[in-house]
Amino acid sequence: MRSTEDLIASLSTGLRPVRRLKPPLMRALGLILLATAVILILVLLRGFRADIDTCLRDPAYLIQVAGAWLTGAAATLAAFEVSLPDRKRGWLLLPLPFAALWVSGFAYGCLGDWIAIPAGAPIMHDSVRCMETLIMASLPLGLVLWMMLRRARPLRASATAWVGALAVAGFADTAHLLIHVVQASSLVLVINLVPVTIILLIGGLLGRRSLHPAA
Repeated sequence: MRSTEDLIASLSTGLRPVRRLKPPLMRALGLILLATAVILILVLLRGFRADIDTCLRDPAYLIQVAGAWLTGAAATLAAFEVSLPDRKRGWLLLPLPFAALWVSGFAYGCLGDWIAIPAGAPIMHDSVRCMETLIMASLPLGLVLWMMLRRARPLRASATAWVGALAVAGFADTAHLLIHVVQASSLVLVINLVPVTIILLIGGLLGRRSLHPAA
């Protein structure tokens, strides 16, 4: 029969040191910097929207852009916080005030500057370009965020996935708002809101399964 000392020695042989996760704030800052860099690269590649000079003097537009980016930043921090078992679920509320700014700027533009779609307008072409920008922003950010969150093996996988998806949607729409002209008409609003909704649904539904500790 093996002695206790031999058993302990056999169990401790060949063990690899555990690499501790960095604090949530540090990881969140890294992702936020990456997201901002992706947004800037897309702007350099695709150019600012044609009416950017006018938009920069429009409070509703500035509120919407700031709200989208701040929603992404706050949701990123919330995702890293709630991924840890010892953190409170109250972190999930952090992005809500900024999301309200994001939505309010959008709603104000609709109510104040509703525009009818002229006949023959290239709606589908413009909408395809909008979707391309959203996809180019959301795919790399979503993949990197998923890899970073998965390392934590979050017990609250669903909450982590949904708030992480909100972060990606906020950053993706920031790039979209800087690059593309979104007129306040019913059809254009629907076409441009659908991709953001899809980002949330895919990130939330698929992310919670892939982030689960048993996955």
